[in-house]
Amino acid sequence: MTEIEILNNSQLGFIQNAIYTVAMVISTFIAFRVARVANEKNANILGKSLVTLYGIMVTFFLLQVSSYLSLQQKGLAYSLSELKATGVKLSAGSEAAISRYQINLSDGYPALAPELPSIIFAAVVFLIIIGATWLKTTSEKS
Repeated sequence: MTEIEILNNSQLGFIQNAIYTVAMVISTFIAFRVARVANEKNANILGKSLVTLYGIMVTFFLLQVSSYLSLQQKGLAYSLSELKATGVKLSAGSEAAISRYQINLSDGYPALAPELPSIIFAAVVFLIIIGATWLKTTSEKS
C-alpha cells in the first residue's frame, strides 16, 4: 500500500468510529434516563435488574468503541512504520502519527484493548447508572 492509501483507509475507520461514538452517546443518555425513571418510579427488582443489564451492555460497548479507536490509531502508526521500513519517505504528518502512537514493528500488529482513561470513563458511567438505579434519593416529594 502507498502512504495515501493507508491514510485514506484510516480516515474511513475514524469516520466509522465517530458514528459508533454518536450511537454510544445516545445509548448512554438513554441509560441515564431509564435509571433515573426506574429510581423515581420505584421500579421493582426485575425492572432495576433490566436497567442494570442495559447499563452493563452500554458500558461494554463504550469500551469496545474506545478500543476500536485505539486500535485504529496504533494500526495507522504500525502500517506507516512498515512502509517507512521499506525505505519510502513519508510526509511530516505521517511521521508525526508514527511518533505520537509509539509502535514497535517487532511487537507485531497492535491488539484490540482500551486505554486506561477509557476504562476509567466507562467505569464512572457504569457507577452513575448503577447509583441512579439502585440508590435511594434523599429528596422525597410529599
